[in-house]
Amino acid sequence: MKLKLTPTQNLCVGYLESGFKLIQLGEQYYFIKGERRQKVLPKTLDALVNRGALAHTEQGDYMLSDEFVEHRKRMREANDPDQTRH
Repeated sequence: MKLKLTPTQNLCVGYLESGFKLIQLGEQYYFIKGERRQKVLPKTLDALVNRGALAHTEQGDYMLSDEFVEHRKRMREANDPDQTRH
């Protein structure tokens, strides 16, 4: 897994982590939450799949990969100033 993401790719991951759903309308993909809608390019989704951040299901859905979710959790724990290691 390539863990380095571009700012756009990181933004897309942030949308998914904050509860946005990814839907496809015609040929276009959007992040949707309530009345908010943000367009995302298919090539960005493909890049996230290639980097291991997203998994593409047989039903055509995109979701954060388990491996990436674990990586983000480890990164947050490593950057948490409340955790002291002796």
